[in-house]
Amino acid sequence: MANKIKCKETKVPKNNEMNDRDYLLDVLETIKNMHVNMATALNEASNEKLYNEFLKITDELSFMQRNLYNLAFQKGWYVLETSKESKVSETQTKLTNKLEELK
Repeated sequence: MANKIKCKETKVPKNNEMNDRDYLLDVLETIKNMHVNMATALNEASNEKLYNEFLKITDELSFMQRNLYNLAFQKGWYVLETSKESKVSETQTKLTNKLEELK
């Protein structure tokens, strides 16, 4: 079983109404989706000025996403798992092989 990396969880009420955890994770998911959509907008920007505006928005979304993620992690509402070194090496080898196939 993988080791979990997390902070002490901040308790929230468990009922039918949204709590702080629900709101934070919902906003985080929304920002992530907006970031993905902005990447598409960047690819399809029709001129330099529009591209630069989209780029600024994308950077701001990225900054917001990172701050929200950090807050969720600090509150113990976002949990990470460690991975064995062998699994990391195995994945790296697979990706390196795929990259070589594309050359």
